[in-house]
Amino acid sequence: MLEKSYLVPKKEGQLLNCKEWDEHTSEEHKWELWEGIPFSTEVYERDRLAICLIYSMGLEYFVNELLPDESKVILLQLLQNTIKDDNEG
Repeated sequence: MLEKSYLVPKKEGQLLNCKEWDEHTSEEHKWELWEGIPFSTEVYERDRLAICLIYSMGLEYFVNELLPDESKVILLQLLQNTIKDDNEG
């Protein structure tokens, strides 16, 4: 089982090196779909690739260029709830 990604997306995109790319794609370097989930039913590969791609593009680009407005509203609500929960806990 793959570990969670260590990449931390920032406001601006970051360049990846070959080691990071290899670590965030499957060992076979194939794109697979299992029961509607990219790579396998274990979501670790999908999650690692997702964080890797967001890491390379940056959060600002992800939010302003890729996310539809509806998703932005949902994301804002999720973040507000997370911050609220963290402050209460």
